[in-house]
Amino acid sequence: MKKLLIIAVCLLAGVAAQAQQALGPGTGIVSPEINPDHSVTFRFRAPKAVRVQLSGDCFSAGRVDMQEGRDGIWTYTTEPLEGELYSYSIIMDGTKVMDPSNVYQNRDVATWTNIFTLSAKQGDKGWYYEVHDVPHGSVSHVWYDSPTLGAKRRLSVYTPAGYEDNPKAKYPVFYLLHGSGGDEDAWLDLGRTAQIMDNLIAEGKAKPMIVVMPNGVYFNQAGPGAAINMFQPTMANSRSQSTEEFELAFPDIMNFVESHYKVAKGQYNTAVAGLSMGGRQSSALIRRYPTKIGYVGQFSGVVVPDGDDDPALKAVFAAKPKLFYIAVGSADGVKVNSMALKEYCDKKGYPVEYYESDGGHIWRNWRVYLTQFAQKIFK
Repeated sequence: MKKLLIIAVCLLAGVAAQAQQALGPGTGIVSPEINPDHSVTFRFRAPKAVRVQLSGDCFSAGRVDMQEGRDGIWTYTTEPLEGELYSYSIIMDGTKVMDPSNVYQNRDVATWTNIFTLSAKQGDKGWYYEVHDVPHGSVSHVWYDSPTLGAKRRLSVYTPAGYEDNPKAKYPVFYLLHGSGGDEDAWLDLGRTAQIMDNLIAEGKAKPMIVVMPNGVYFNQAGPGAAINMFQPTMANSRSQSTEEFELAFPDIMNFVESHYKVAKGQYNTAVAGLSMGGRQSSALIRRYPTKIGYVGQFSGVVVPDGDDDPALKAVFAAKPKLFYIAVGSADGVKVNSMALKEYCDKKGYPVEYYESDGGHIWRNWRVYLTQFAQKIFK
């Protein structure tokens, strides 16, 4: 009996070792490699490939050809880059593949790409998106009950460094909303929210706060992988553009957060911001609950004024929000709506803060807007 047991243990150990070996030792290739002059070198081993290209926002031409060298290793080096989070893909003989030497990836709606961050100097955009030796907050994924929608739903929540250590402390809450096709993971993965907040709070540029990132698609419980059903996210589903159901159910989120976290309650301890669809939701939420929200950020998405005398906007500014922030890219197709809202508010004498960046409807802008907005609230 003892002999059989020993054999069984050895067999199990062998299977486990084989399974671990199947994972492989990695490629042994450094890619991407950030050079001292802030250029970046990519490497990809494909000895049988005819043509290998790179596509991404770190290439001025959009798509570039790699050059084959010894041992079938293809390389390409960029020009020096500014501090930023960059995404890229490898195109091998017309087929998109991930860089096997780079484990850093993210998903935007249903598209996966490799990513890397680069900081040319302390305090540039890339620096805020990186992890530094500062006190770190915590990120949790929690489920809450939404009686309005009749479902259990998922939130991502950032709590600042020291949150667990001080039971008597109360923190303001910032509700941060994603865009169409996104989910409760989008601002963490694509927006680098945890890194931005850690770095801003450590510098004293932002007040310690709770950041709540809900799923803004009212008919989805959670994003892919966390939801009960398997689905492929898409921006083409017109139902995802509806904001009214989410607006009506928003008090369910606030009630859960205020009963489960150490929250400083009240209008001037509550901020809402979002991008694209989430910008429209933020714009709609302060109209629906003007006395509950003291700060609103509308990133590349707004609700346009309803006629020459919008009663909802009149109620918003009668409630005296401390910040009514509109941000959009100069090449963004929705800029016309943002300008319409700004011009209406200017005409009525409503205090708004407007920021226009370069570029279009892209995460590169939304990360900047978050970095700016987080420094302006709860002050």
